Amino acid sequence: MRSVPQFGGCPIAYSKNPVELTRAQATYIEKTLTDLLKEVEDFTSKALQDKSLLKHLNVPEDLDPTPTPLGLHIPFARMDFLFDGKEIHGLELNTDGTSGFNTTEWIAEEAGLSNKENPNFELSKRLFGALREHKPGAEEIVLVDFPQIGTSWEQHDLLKRWRPLHGNAHFADPAYRSWNKGALCYRRILSWQLRSQRERAVEFLKDWEQKNITVIGGWSSDVGMSKAWPAILKPKCFPETVLFNQDSAKRIENEKDNWVIKGALSYSGHAIFRGIDLPQGRWEACVERALTETLQGRHWIGQKRIDVPKVDNKPYELGLYFLNGRPSGYMCRWGSEQAISESSSEILRPIKIT
Repeated sequence: MRSVPQFGGCPIAYSKNPVELTRAQATYIEKTLTDLLKEVEDFTSKALQDKSLLKHLNVPEDLDPTPTPLGLHIPFARMDFLFDGKEIHGLELNTDGTSGFNTTEWIAEEAGLSNKENPNFELSKRLFGALREHKPGAEEIVLVDFPQIGTSWEQHDLLKRWRPLHGNAHFADPAYRSWNKGALCYRRILSWQLRSQRERAVEFLKDWEQKNITVIGGWSSDVGMSKAWPAILKPKCFPETVLFNQDSAKRIENEKDNWVIKGALSYSGHAIFRGIDLPQGRWEACVERALTETLQGRHWIGQKRIDVPKVDNKPYELGLYFLNGRPSGYMCRWGSEQAISESSSEILRPIKIT
């Protein structure tokens, strides 16, 4: 019997009942979001040369601009979005420590989907192949993350899937040099964790800075991780997104039910507030906090709220995975009436392409 995926030591909630997309719908989604990801890659290159843009994005102005050996700032990603059957409404791009690859693969396997109808077929194997594209001759593959965290099951299951493909694939705590010079390292530690807990990753950061290892998941991916780039790029498939200032804050405050506000570098549902969920007084306090923090240099954005589409009478949200710029699989989170976060009660469901 296989181990059920876990988060924080507890089994995840999942269903074997798939959410279906037609082949035409999947083609439309993947073409639209692949084109957008290319725009974000180009925007990243531009932003890395413009400190005023980096400031709005809430990323360090001295961000290391080095791309991967393939020239990518965003090697692996997940674009989260809503889809009502016709229109795509983008939500955000996850580029930092992107997770869920093997969890969604596991769920699709449990659902018994055929290879043809399963967009996540062998997703872990394809992730491994995409990682090796950056250094094909690597003799050592290292998944680097802090130990004993919420996603630890996922990290170790991923390595179980990789070891038949490469005998020297292993986990590494960034505090201890358990890798050799020349190793190919897949960074799963979030950037904010590395910055705030640098003392826990000294050996890894030292070897990275000295170019003793090849790290996939560079600092420049922070540009795409920022919630603020849609306010600058203004992609057609995203709801209206605005940078916080005095004028936008007033508008957002007065149109409570129409807006969501987010910290520009918020993670896992933290620092995200939906006006429709809050009484007016609480909303005004949240908007005031966001404006104050923005003026202090910790930027926030506002994004027009989109009615969440439903399947089987409950809301659902999709994510499209990318490996080296290629659309490569889906995540589906279903059933939560709240904003998706580490504490929300969504159920993961497989995607079936018909």
